[in-house]
Amino acid sequence: MSGIYLLEIGVEELPAAHIPEAQTRLTTLFTEELKGQSLPFDEIKTYATPRRLTVVVNGLPEEQPTIEKSVRGPKYDAGFEADGSPKKAAIGFAQKNGIDVKDLAKEKVGDVEYIVANITIQGKKTAELLADIVPRVINHISGERLMRWGNSDFKFSRPIRWLVSLLDKEVVPFSINNVEAGRQSVGHRILAPGAIELEDPSQYSEKLKAAFVLVDQGKRRSIILEQVEKLSKEAGGESKKLDSGLLEEVVNITEWPYAVKGTFSEDYLALPDALLETIMVHHQRYFPVQKQNGDSSPDSIKTNNLLPCFITVANNDRESARETIRQGNERVLRARLADGKFFYFDDQKKKLEDRVADLDQLTYQHGLGSYLAKRERLVELAQFLSKTMELDAALGQHLKRAVELAKLDLVTNLVGELPELQGYVGAWYASAESEPEEVVRAIASHYAPRHTDDDIPRDRVGMWAGVIDKIDHLTGLFALGKRPTGSSDPFALRRNAQGLVDILLDGLSDQVVDLELVIDFLLDKFEPMLEARKNNKKAFDRGRVKEELTEFILQRLRSKLTSQGVNREIVDCVLSKPQPLKEISTVQDRCKVLSHLLASEDGVELVRSGVRVANILKPDSCSTVDESLLSTDEEKNLWQSYQREVLARIETKEHLMNPVSFDEYRAMLDCLKPLTGKIDSFFEGVMVNDEDRSKRDLRHGILMNIDRHFKQIGEFKPLQPLLP
Repeated sequence: MSGIYLLEIGVEELPAAHIPEAQTRLTTLFTEELKGQSLPFDEIKTYATPRRLTVVVNGLPEEQPTIEKSVRGPKYDAGFEADGSPKKAAIGFAQKNGIDVKDLAKEKVGDVEYIVANITIQGKKTAELLADIVPRVINHISGERLMRWGNSDFKFSRPIRWLVSLLDKEVVPFSINNVEAGRQSVGHRILAPGAIELEDPSQYSEKLKAAFVLVDQGKRRSIILEQVEKLSKEAGGESKKLDSGLLEEVVNITEWPYAVKGTFSEDYLALPDALLETIMVHHQRYFPVQKQNGDSSPDSIKTNNLLPCFITVANNDRESARETIRQGNERVLRARLADGKFFYFDDQKKKLEDRVADLDQLTYQHGLGSYLAKRERLVELAQFLSKTMELDAALGQHLKRAVELAKLDLVTNLVGELPELQGYVGAWYASAESEPEEVVRAIASHYAPRHTDDDIPRDRVGMWAGVIDKIDHLTGLFALGKRPTGSSDPFALRRNAQGLVDILLDGLSDQVVDLELVIDFLLDKFEPMLEARKNNKKAFDRGRVKEELTEFILQRLRSKLTSQGVNREIVDCVLSKPQPLKEISTVQDRCKVLSHLLASEDGVELVRSGVRVANILKPDSCSTVDESLLSTDEEKNLWQSYQREVLARIETKEHLMNPVSFDEYRAMLDCLKPLTGKIDSFFEGVMVNDEDRSKRDLRHGILMNIDRHFKQIGEFKPLQPLLP
């Protein structure tokens, strides 16, 4: 007979962001605990509202299975006398396994007899096991800013007010922080605040629904979507932000959702859409309504895409409350919009360029100076990149102007009130001051991607500005020793590193960006600042900083490439190239050309040759070849073939000496294919690591000259497992 277990943890309102994590942890912890107790089950379901976390386990047995096992002990003659009386070893073995010494058995293994204890472990009742399991699970549900209440040391995300613990019709008793588990749940705080008696878990959803609580997030989500879309159409538009985190947040702050439409003055539509949306979405949790078939792309410059209405989702569907809810939300929004409008126009009384001195009063990071110092550093870096990367003159000019203005909105009142709008505000004000469109868009987009659902900048100047800003931030914080930990990343370094990688690979893949050079440029700026700090207990270690930052960026790069389906061995090959950040934008092409090689017979043989060559060479191998010392046919054939057939072909096409695209990498490797047979003959015919130093250096020199072409792709050693 299978049973159903119900656990409901009743709490004060949970933070919306905590609920998905708590549900995941509940599923994981229950699964691990039940499996650890050998308790089989059919499925585990979790539900959540702001006031409850619920687990339902289906298909539980009445008790653990009884286990019978044999435990082999010491040799028989070590445990028993010749007359069969037990020695100390047998007595101790029997006591250890919880049986009487007379119940010990004998087992022969080969020619040796051993003492054996045949043990029967009687399974415990499931209810008894759950009473131990559930408190452990509750104690291990993670969360941020855990709370204590009363005189207890117990911590949880919010105070626990009731507990339901039912295995079929029976209460599984336990207590948490003096709250005893029982069969009473609680209804909606406003609409049905009384207790709800549950006879068994099968009644849970329906009885809670009768008390105006929808425990299933999926049902709440469907209701919210349907109602928001319906009200949007009635208003003559269509809803926005239904595919964003706002929907999940609203689902997790309601138990009985009901959508209500409100309006605001059309005068506010003169403000940028992003300003209105930020106030509505981030601060009020409202769904904006846009015009039918309007431009829903994330464009911070355009206006007049919204309608003068919004939709809020209340936790109350009473008709008598709807008008009060509507009026209250309109009143709050009206005040916020008025503040936004005031700051928007008041800020523009002062030009962006006139705010430069104000940046000196705004600290970027303690130890790295002010935002004025950062601005100057970004401008220098923009000019440095324009020169070293040979950027188009117009692009370089727009990039310099963009980074000159990019941080100036940080000292405006509007960003002070709504920090989510940094970048956008600067773009609006720059546009009003008739800055070039390329500059305006770059100011708005250089922070992108701002979050996991965001995309990289869509404009080229914005991409370059984003690269400059992100690599400056990463290098500076790593130089300060502010690396993220496993659970904490207060400076968003992971997001910045991932954004940097995404821009370089997805946006600037046609431009070979030397990040090694950029990092060195920035470390030259940061090193004097950090060495001059007072009370600096730890000396600045430039090499360590660069090494750690490089590996941090490579971690994001590895993750991106493997998520695209690239074999890990190919990724390791490509990223093992010396100075891996020097040509970071070419990694996808190099991965692609290796995949292409491994898909053909002659390509596999070339990879095999590359692996053989890489395996025998050492970093300090000699690369000089004195042709007068060539003595064997294998040496002569390989070296002459390389010189006449391979190097000559590569040198006639200058771009193949330093390939930077898929076609160039493939053409360079095609030139090497004729060497595969001669490389095999070379390894078979000579002792490469000969004891004679001169012979060894000569042979290493031949291979080193060939290997430098393989290393244009990467280090071939990791490709060994992919070879048939």
